Amino acid sequence: MDKNNNGVQNSTTTTLTPFATPSNPIVIQMPFHYPYSHSNTLSNTLTQSPPSLGTHELPFISEFLHIFNQKYSSNVYSKFEGAFLQEEITVNAIKDLTDEEMVKLRVNKIGWQKNVRQAAQRY
Repeated sequence: MDKNNNGVQNSTTTTLTPFATPSNPIVIQMPFHYPYSHSNTLSNTLTQSPPSLGTHELPFISEFLHIFNQKYSSNVYSKFEGAFLQEEITVNAIKDLTDEEMVKLRVNKIGWQKNVRQAAQRY
């Protein structure tokens, strides 16, 4: 043990350094299926009988409603888009909406409600 002139123990200072950072960071990407991804086969799924539930990619609400406009040659369904977006309703939630909730979203005709709910059953 070394002592200096004042009787204080002289210790060696050790500096700890953090782990060395690699010059090129390692990036690991995990596969992720975004639930609101674009579906290229949406128009086909609205005209076919539904397979087992939850097997289709979830379309954007605007795309979902646009297909109805094309199918029924009208612009009725796209006018609901703003209400669905404002209430943050996704296509897979439509099947669970009550009649009162559908009316609040301005989907007030029984035929419209049935069409939209039936197509939403696929997601």
